Amino acid sequence: MRPVTKGPSPRKDAYPHYRDALDDLTDRLGSFCSYCEQQIQHRPEIEHVQPKSLEPGLERCWENLLLGCATCNQVKSNKSVNLDQVALPDRDNTFRGLSFHKDGRLEVSDDLTDPQAKLMKRVVRLVRLDRHPDCKNKDDRPTPRDKRAELRRDVWDIATEALNTFEKIGLQPTNSGRIACLIVNLAVAKGFFSVWMTVFRDHPDMLNRFIQAFPGTDAGSFNNVGQPVSRAGGRF
Repeated sequence: MRPVTKGPSPRKDAYPHYRDALDDLTDRLGSFCSYCEQQIQHRPEIEHVQPKSLEPGLERCWENLLLGCATCNQVKSNKSVNLDQVALPDRDNTFRGLSFHKDGRLEVSDDLTDPQAKLMKRVVRLVRLDRHPDCKNKDDRPTPRDKRAELRRDVWDIATEALNTFEKIGLQPTNSGRIACLIVNLAVAKGFFSVWMTVFRDHPDMLNRFIQAFPGTDAGSFNNVGQPVSRAGGRF
């Protein structure tokens, strides 16, 4: 889950309507779901971290707004969110919190402390990011409209092909910059920041390129070789 930073509100006051924040959020974060990281092909949805039905005073508040895909937003719905008990991509280094696999599965990272792991498990559960077709429990499998695991798997395959090309010809001095730019553009077009970061984990220059290319990625959540570090002000 990509750690993001929106920066301060572009307005001095609240938005007239929360939907008026869409252009500013997209400009700051790109057209990516703040939870599952997919590239949103059509209009992104405004995601209220704390639901407007439960916290109407935060409905038009910049600090309470993110971007969501239709699936994550629908699954999250109007569930109550206690900010002290759940990890969030604009507050913690949520990239540290998850491990991604080539079959589209994800799981909470083993590198977290028990309290940190509980924070990540709650956000995963909040939007059911752990749904996968191979889960034994039917309730843990995606619905027909939930394509998130399938999309992660497909992008993993694309990223792996890109890695093979990069390692074959992209490391040659005459090709490195050109191939790297093509791969980064492909990554931004396909989304799933964490998949690209995982597949290219042994290539620091590419990791830094991904961090810079995806709008709104919190650069402070990574060191100079693209490895995740504790986020300033976050729980991890």
